[in-house]
Amino acid sequence: MRTLASEIELMRSRGFDAAPISQEVEALPMEDWRARTATGAQRRAIRTIRARAPRDSRDLLQTVESTRPDALIVDVLAAGALNAAASSGRPWSCYRPFPLPPFRVALALLGIATALSHAPLHLYMSAPPFERRRDDWPKGVVMVGPCEWEPPGDLPPELTEIREPLVLITTSSEFQADGRLVEVALEALDGEPVHAVATMPAASSAKLGIPPNATIVPFAPHMPILRHSVCAITHGGMGATQKALALGIPVCAVPFGRDQFEVARRVEGSGAGTRLPARRLRPDRLRKKVREAITRRDGAEKLARSFAAWEGTEIAADAVEDRLLA
Repeated sequence: MRTLASEIELMRSRGFDAAPISQEVEALPMEDWRARTATGAQRRAIRTIRARAPRDSRDLLQTVESTRPDALIVDVLAAGALNAAASSGRPWSCYRPFPLPPFRVALALLGIATALSHAPLHLYMSAPPFERRRDDWPKGVVMVGPCEWEPPGDLPPELTEIREPLVLITTSSEFQADGRLVEVALEALDGEPVHAVATMPAASSAKLGIPPNATIVPFAPHMPILRHSVCAITHGGMGATQKALALGIPVCAVPFGRDQFEVARRVEGSGAGTRLPARRLRPDRLRKKVREAITRRDGAEKLARSFAAWEGTEIAADAVEDRLLA
């Protein structure tokens, strides 16, 4: 495995032969959050992915040369690595931790649509009824269940004595200037019969006013918190949102950009929660949407049962063995 330097220790603990991707790739962070419009944000994202492309292409080819793998599974947004994989002469596929098709236009502009159209396998991290198959999907798409995995963890010590039901508030793990979601959520939930728990892995909480019924932790495993929660307020990220839904916890999704608008639409459309665009984010509106989301527990639990029955791990393993390694 080749991944972010910050993830190496964790991946090695799970049994992977892990090493970091090129520092040149990590040195080019997303800056789409600086844009004032959705179009501008997409252009900035494309610019970053294009700038990374020659670096992640070179990185993958060097890794292939040194490790001689039997097959390759590549992040769908690693544009250069996808093209390198397609020309490597080895069986290859991509994995998609984003809703389909949020980046179709972007992929075409990046010049990797041709490579993707020939990929024998697309490991798509979703499942019905959160996602429904479409006729215009690329060939080889296999839904392998939600992005719900995280390393084992316990409830943070500062939460163990809290008796009120929790509301988890999440922001992006890749900086997106979405810290405002926490600020507004804390105000919206102040005085409500819940305890708000905000995780802010890529934003600062230094200037936030924290009411008595709230706790902020820079980073914590979500699953232990969600098991005590009545709702999750997410930025619409696929991982945080699907983790909540996989446990039957309704979601109030507040999308700021990227693929998050598509995720939020699926939350609302599946009857498992509500959505509130970030441009309309105000304490009174968010409070109303959270209260409404809490009433949709039945929809979230129905979705959780469907996720559990999907057996995505087995589906993914079978797809890799049958399509890449056979």
